[in-house]
Amino acid sequence: MEHVIFVPAIYHIDEISQLASLLSFIDSRIAVKDKKIVLYLYSNRKVEDKDINYLKTFPANQIVVSENELFSDWEWPYIEAITQHINTIKPHAVISTSSDFIKSILARVAARFSCGFAVDCTDLIFDEGTHNYSFLKPAYAGNINAKILVKNSSIVFATLKIKNVAECSFEAVDKKVEIVESLFEGLKPFSGKIKIIEKNLAQNIDNKLESAKIVIGVGRGIKDKENLKYAFELANLLNGAVGVTRPLVDMGWIDKEYQIGQSGKVVSPQIYFAFGVSGAAHHICGIGSPKLIIAVNKNKDAQIFKIAHYGIVADATSVMKSFIKAFKSRLKGC
Repeated sequence: MEHVIFVPAIYHIDEISQLASLLSFIDSRIAVKDKKIVLYLYSNRKVEDKDINYLKTFPANQIVVSENELFSDWEWPYIEAITQHINTIKPHAVISTSSDFIKSILARVAARFSCGFAVDCTDLIFDEGTHNYSFLKPAYAGNINAKILVKNSSIVFATLKIKNVAECSFEAVDKKVEIVESLFEGLKPFSGKIKIIEKNLAQNIDNKLESAKIVIGVGRGIKDKENLKYAFELANLLNGAVGVTRPLVDMGWIDKEYQIGQSGKVVSPQIYFAFGVSGAAHHICGIGSPKLIIAVNKNKDAQIFKIAHYGIVADATSVMKSFIKAFKSRLKGC
C-alpha cells in the first residue's frame, strides 16, 4: 500500500524555488519505500513553460497543475478543490508551506475531516515502523523545540517553515515525474455562505526577504517609524531586503510581510545587519545562520551581541545613516 503525501500549493503565492525546498525536505525526512509525493499546484492562469520545466526536476512522483479562474484572493475555491482532491487521492498526510493564506485554507479543510493540524513547524519526524508523524516547532520564545504529535487523526495536516532553496538544495531526480495539466471544474462564483461585497487590494510588497543575501534587520531601537526609510535606503544600496522584529508590526509601523522570527518569516541571508534589535530568541530563530552578523544597539548588554560577529554600542539610526554615507561613497562610480 502506497504512503501518499499530498502537497497543495498556490502558483501566485508560493515561489517555485520554495516548493523545491519543501519537497526536497519532505523527501529526505520520510524514508519509506512505498511513499508517493503528490504536488497540486493551483493557478488562475496558465503556468509558464520555464516553471513547468523546473517542476520536472522536483522530487515528486506526480505534479498536477490545476487551473481555474476563481483561484485568486479568497479561500473558498481552494478549500473546495483541496477537499475534493483529498477525497480522490486519499493521502496519509497533507503538508504545505506556512504562509498565512495557506494556513487559513488548511485549517478549514482539516476541520472538514475532523483532523489535527500542526502549523509553523521547523522539522518533521517520521516513524518508519508505525508511519506516525511528529513535528518540532519553537516554543517559550524560541528557548525550546516542542514536539507536536497529531493523534487519532486519519490524515495528518501540517505546514512547515523551511529555509531558502540555497540551504535546502536537491539533486535532479532520476525518476520521471508525471506532470498533469487540468482545468478544475465545478466551482461556482460566490457559492457557499460567503459573498464578496467589495475588494480593497493591499499594496503589492516585493521585498524578496526570503531569498535576499543581505538583510537589514531593524527593531524598536530605531525609535521612530520615520527612521525605517534609512533601512530601505541601505537595503537598496546593498541590493538587500528589509526585515523587522514583531514589535514594529504590532505598533503598525510596517506590514507583517517584513516580519522575521517565530511568528514571521524564516530567512537565510549571508549577511545580517541588526539595527536596534535586542536579540530576543523568537526573532533570532528566524534569521538562519548568516556568515556575518553586524549588530548595533545602545544597550551594551543586549542579547544580540552574544551572537554577533561585530558589535557597535551606539544609536542604531545614527549608525545606519553613517553606513549609508559610507556605502554611497564606496559604491560611487561602480
